[in-house]
Amino acid sequence: MAGLIVVLPSMPVHAQAQTNGVCNAPALMNQQKDEATIQHLETSWNIAITQGDASFEDCLLTSDFMEILSDGDLKTRTDELGFTAKNKGQMKPLPRLPPITVVIHGNVAIAYATWTPTAANRPPDKTVDYFIWENGSWHVFFSQSTPVGAQKVSFRWPV
Repeated sequence: MAGLIVVLPSMPVHAQAQTNGVCNAPALMNQQKDEATIQHLETSWNIAITQGDASFEDCLLTSDFMEILSDGDLKTRTDELGFTAKNKGQMKPLPRLPPITVVIHGNVAIAYATWTPTAANRPPDKTVDYFIWENGSWHVFFSQSTPVGAQKVSFRWPV
């Protein structure tokens, strides 16, 4: 995260994310199967989480979305939407996003980065978000965070 300046979209990212069950947030409209779209969605998603916009997230996540947090906890879509909803009205500062690498293979894209937390007692996390292209747009179906510098576990295969 350190040292990256994020240019925020001039249009509201999340305003009116859903109307009558139809997703119409500007960040979710007119998507392309390209790296720029994934980069934009990553930025918009982080803004939505910070601002408590669970409606935007509801449009972005697949119905079976799962995530593994850096502490090993497994969370569902409902957990994620609840976490985001708690940020509504909190006026948290927007996150400083790290450089995000995007790889697209057919209808699947991954976006990964190393996040440096603001808390001094936490190691950085490597995160990866998995997107799937369905019905003309990208949706996140899985996310995982792994602490960097955590105790390494070595595996030995039986001989």
